[in-house]
Amino acid sequence: MINDLQTFIKLLEETGNLTRISVEVDPHLEITEITKRVTRNYGPALLFENVKGSNMPVLINTYGSFERLNLAFQVTDMDEIGAKITKLMDLVKEKPPAGIIPKLKALGKLKEVSKFSPKRVKNASCQEIVLEGDQANLDILPIITCWPEDAGPFITLSMVVTKNPENGVRNIGLYRLQKFDSKTLGMHW
Repeated sequence: MINDLQTFIKLLEETGNLTRISVEVDPHLEITEITKRVTRNYGPALLFENVKGSNMPVLINTYGSFERLNLAFQVTDMDEIGAKITKLMDLVKEKPPAGIIPKLKALGKLKEVSKFSPKRVKNASCQEIVLEGDQANLDILPIITCWPEDAGPFITLSMVVTKNPENGVRNIGLYRLQKFDSKTLGMHW
């Protein structure tokens, strides 16, 4: 499986699954329109390198084909992943095995399940730049406005991590976040 985005971008480019767009594009409707036309024709992932109002690129349509998903998971057919997940879910539903030999055999399967658990790390590439307090500013992000009737720019399918303040239980969900101003997002549930 690919472990970081830079490696995946390189792989997409090597396999002809990425188009770099170096001309300036507007995050207000233009990126979405270009992407819509490309995806309707089953086109590649797009890397907009020059986004108006931001010094950050936008990568879009990254996992928009079975071929790109296969590349991301390093399989030849996504059915392999589905079969593995089904097999592991069946293992979770089973009664614990009786006897030492069956338990030892089950350890190998449990080791595979443990690979899917989140890992805590002290340093990650996403932490290379950390802006806090007054430095934190949503305006530096190339947040796109997708549709003419949208109420504003949205971060679509963002991974939101929340933590219950009372019991510490965490949740991860994919939500659409609307940018209200440079410091405020609204979460659409």
